Amino acid sequence: MNRLVLFHLLYSQCVLTLMYTPISSFSSPLSAAKVCKLQNSFEPGFVAKGDYIIGGIFPLHYNQEMPDLNCTYKPPPVKCNGFDPRAFRWAQTMRLAVEEINQSAELLPNYTLGYKIFDSCAYPLTGQRAALSVLNGLSEDDFPTCSGASPLLAVIGEAGSAQSVVVSRILQPFRIPMISYFSSCACFSDRRNYPTFFRVIPNDNYQVKAIAQLLVRFNFTWVGLVRGDHEYGRFAVQGLLRELQDTKVCVAYQQMIPLLYNRQRALEIMQVMRSSSAKVVVVFSAEGEMTPFLRDYMTQNITGIQWVASEAWVTASVFTASEYYPYLGGTIGFGIRKGHIPGLSDYLQTVNPQMYLNNTLLPSCSGQESLNNIYPWQLQYYLQEVTFNIAGEEVNFDLKGDSIPYYDILNWQRGTDGNIEFVNVGLFDGTKPAGEELVIQEDRIIWAGHQSEVPMSVCSASCLPGSRKAVRRGEPVCCFDCVPCDSGKINNQTDSIECKFCPEDFWPEKNTKQHLMGK
Repeated sequence: MNRLVLFHLLYSQCVLTLMYTPISSFSSPLSAAKVCKLQNSFEPGFVAKGDYIIGGIFPLHYNQEMPDLNCTYKPPPVKCNGFDPRAFRWAQTMRLAVEEINQSAELLPNYTLGYKIFDSCAYPLTGQRAALSVLNGLSEDDFPTCSGASPLLAVIGEAGSAQSVVVSRILQPFRIPMISYFSSCACFSDRRNYPTFFRVIPNDNYQVKAIAQLLVRFNFTWVGLVRGDHEYGRFAVQGLLRELQDTKVCVAYQQMIPLLYNRQRALEIMQVMRSSSAKVVVVFSAEGEMTPFLRDYMTQNITGIQWVASEAWVTASVFTASEYYPYLGGTIGFGIRKGHIPGLSDYLQTVNPQMYLNNTLLPSCSGQESLNNIYPWQLQYYLQEVTFNIAGEEVNFDLKGDSIPYYDILNWQRGTDGNIEFVNVGLFDGTKPAGEELVIQEDRIIWAGHQSEVPMSVCSASCLPGSRKAVRRGEPVCCFDCVPCDSGKINNQTDSIECKFCPEDFWPEKNTKQHLMGK
């Protein structure tokens, strides 16, 4: 498989979600050579035959409903709710890429690519079932022997970092490369724990640096942090706190949305947000938990919050309906750089999700194709070396499997039809020198409440000349009282921490204590 093939697959994933179904368990090692029997089935949403097989795992649904587990009968699979059109487009993009590779006489001559695409339901355990099903095949006939090269060469997935952690650990012993289109957790840069993991999305270390610079840029010194209950949220918050250590930004509170949504816990988080003086809230979360959270948020009629969104939900189309605007309008955040895939728009317009409700589509490969001794681990080398250009920008993987850090700065504004539109108001280029990465067109931003002025989010207002800051015991340094200068002392600066005695032959003005008067 040459670099052009890899380029085509990776290029399509750069702009790059899909379906549901549950797991196959292994036979015992002693009996595997004689009988490979699947104890359960997990049918893919899309299947196509090929000499080489690429697995795909996408979160076609963004919410889960846990089954009744009373141990008196075999538990049913997790029920997936909430169809995600963005995830569906991601999966269709992979299908289009494979079709174009197969139609090309140059990319993979004399061989064809096939795929098996599963839905993870945005849930790690379902992602685990998908990974095992990708490895097992659809039936015992797919892999009649348990030796030799497998037609599965790589897996495109997963979206959420929590799901990718699970899938990567399952694939790693088989040395099967995994290419993620949306897992940005900084944890994946650890090559010792994730040696076969690659991604076409920047490492979150760059995103937290970008968010920290944005908070400092607009003097948001008192902010709340909300995250999802997963590695993505945990590592991102840790990274942001690290970036804010040497700044004037303080964190008012930290809250976590449960992975399996709990309305009572969500209402408690909203009460914290409502009662806090922090009007800027940074959220590291996936749309799976944000969707029910924001629906309940709207019922509480909380307004005036300036949201700062992470890349995981800043471009989620499920939040663009007009009813969200009074509560989410003005949201600003960092999105993955937008690219262009020729022919994708026309291809998507021919796809109707209703066609696939109860259809497994094409048959799976037979497992009997000639493979010329191609192994997944051989693909690892070429992935590490691949490099190409998109619209003049170079795309490649560094030694940690990460890609070049570019972000678009997106602002949620009201469109002419009343719905929310994602307006590009700047960019973050992680390749630039420190202090030059962030470029923002401030005059284009519409803030929360449909305001053009930058909102204030401070714990304490500035102390004017004639007073000094006095930090409150047991509270962050951003929270302080303004204490008038003592008699005989003056201060002519804003937010000074001390007042000074007047120079010799001078004394303070009695009324304001803000000016010096000559003798």
